[in-house]
Amino acid sequence: MIETALIAQVLVVALVAVVFLSSGTASLFHPLTFYLVFHTLVFVIRPMLVHGFGIDNAWLFMGFWPSASQFVMALTVSSVALIAFAISCGYAGRVKPDFARAPQFSFDRVDIVAFTITVLLLAPLALYSAVLRQDGADFTGTGDLQMERDPLTGQPVYVNTTGYIAEAHSMGLPLTLGIIWVSRFHPLSFLPFIAFVGYRAYLGWGRWAIIMGIIGLVLLVLYQTRTKWFRWWQVAIGVPVLFLFHTLGNNRGFIRAVIAGNESPWNAIQGGSASFIDSLANQDIANFDFLAFILWAVPEQSGTYTYFTQYLQLFTEPVPRMLWPDKPIGAPVKWVTLHDYGNFANLTTSLAGDGWMSAGWIGLIVTMVVVGLILGRLHRWFWERGFLNRYAVLFYCAFIPLSLQWYRDGNITIVKFGFFSLLPILLWIVLTKAIRAWMRSGEMTSGAESARPAVRLPVRLPLGRL
Repeated sequence: MIETALIAQVLVVALVAVVFLSSGTASLFHPLTFYLVFHTLVFVIRPMLVHGFGIDNAWLFMGFWPSASQFVMALTVSSVALIAFAISCGYAGRVKPDFARAPQFSFDRVDIVAFTITVLLLAPLALYSAVLRQDGADFTGTGDLQMERDPLTGQPVYVNTTGYIAEAHSMGLPLTLGIIWVSRFHPLSFLPFIAFVGYRAYLGWGRWAIIMGIIGLVLLVLYQTRTKWFRWWQVAIGVPVLFLFHTLGNNRGFIRAVIAGNESPWNAIQGGSASFIDSLANQDIANFDFLAFILWAVPEQSGTYTYFTQYLQLFTEPVPRMLWPDKPIGAPVKWVTLHDYGNFANLTTSLAGDGWMSAGWIGLIVTMVVVGLILGRLHRWFWERGFLNRYAVLFYCAFIPLSLQWYRDGNITIVKFGFFSLLPILLWIVLTKAIRAWMRSGEMTSGAESARPAVRLPVRLPLGRL
């Protein structure tokens, strides 16, 4: 039964990919491209590995082992989610990329001054946050960045700082991409980006930032070269990046150990004592396993759905816990807590799982359709107007890679990641408009003064007025 379902899973994703590619709208700039990659990794390849090689690390962690029918149910739900997303995103984003109308951008002095001010304002905070997190989060109450885990939900909470400071390091990505964009791909402009990626690799955490940063850079390069898909040399560069992502997933301190001389770089290739299949057994692409757990827990164990109440966290999350010590952890209304039915600490629901938790089949389809419409409409806006604007190109190329995290995490994480990733670009736009408005007002004032008629004073006042 499982083997038949896995074959059907492959056929579904292949059919969606063929229809998408034949539509003429497909490109690396399309959100559906990223969802197809995500779906193939976590809902096609992962279940094959789980079933074919008996990978059970996620089951052991959660304390849950699915039956054959539950395994097939998870495959079915993921395929329905793919179809719902593909139809809505494809419909809303039905526009063909047209690089023939793409202009050659240039940045004037105002653009450069505004961006320089943006870097001077935000880079110190991003650097401070990066240094603060260099040893990772500490749960013993002694580190620079202290956290504690909520026993009811399994979610980590900052103790001695706020997320606005602890997560500000994420601004390094759009700032370094912006330097490359404003400098028009000058070779020296890549140095800050290389330093950012190298530092993240050295620390070992935040591997998704490495992937999304490189994808954002690739999109900017594709726009600059007027191409829709990877070039072969870009694929050649991407393979080592994926290998680095995989290596850090198995050993977060690998780069530091190599630099310190405690680890041989060849161990990453040889895999040490573990086989390649064993190295794939981590939780990086285990969203299928998590989805199977969710389908078992909701509503059979929970007795209810969330009915989209998890999105109420949008109204409570922006308030720093230092100002609101009793702020709810997670959503303010909790009708379903997955941690009650197994160990779900630090695990992600995926967009499909989040939709199922909301209202079963209805919640799944509504969630996937709404997100598909949002991202599809964004894609259409980009190719109708956005690609003609130098700020919008950077904005879009920095945001679209974040959709991978939205697909993986579900819930409101896209808002939190998007805030730090897009804040530098938005501030740059605001500062540019403010400087231009100030310059125009100064020109109008000086123009008005020069046009004012001169007042002639009498050479000699009449004696009667003295």
